[in-house]
Amino acid sequence: MNAYDVLFEHHKVLRHLCETITAMPAASDDRQDVLNELLMELDIHMRIEDDLFYPAVEAAGELVAIAHAEHRQVWEQLAVVLRTPPSAPNYEREWHSFVSVLDAHATEEERDLCPAPVELSREMLDELGDEMLERMNQLRESKLERLHVRARAALLRAF
Repeated sequence: MNAYDVLFEHHKVLRHLCETITAMPAASDDRQDVLNELLMELDIHMRIEDDLFYPAVEAAGELVAIAHAEHRQVWEQLAVVLRTPPSAPNYEREWHSFVSVLDAHATEEERDLCPAPVELSREMLDELGDEMLERMNQLRESKLERLHVRARAALLRAF
């Protein structure tokens, strides 16, 4: 599968999870379960970008640097959401800010890096896409990855 298609499809997964969470009552257990799923998929997404996709397009240096900065913004806004009790009056505002930051990153990435402003052959894109899909599946099945995501969420809540 083409690397761009992998990213676009996973952006749809992340957006769908955000929409699902938004439609649920803030303090519900179901919402927390879907939020945990979002945390896992978000971590997986950023890892395949940081470890595989961005190195493949690193000749687009400034755009990759911007994408890394946007990743930090996503995690920072997520930390605010995780520290805010669902019963707090500003919780929904913080949640919507997170969704906006995440969507803006995905939109800019789709616009500026897909296709990348560097020459990537169709074969390279297909190989990269397959590698990204394989890594995503490995991470989804990994107990260590689940622990990593839980630990990161705990740290984000703490600081």
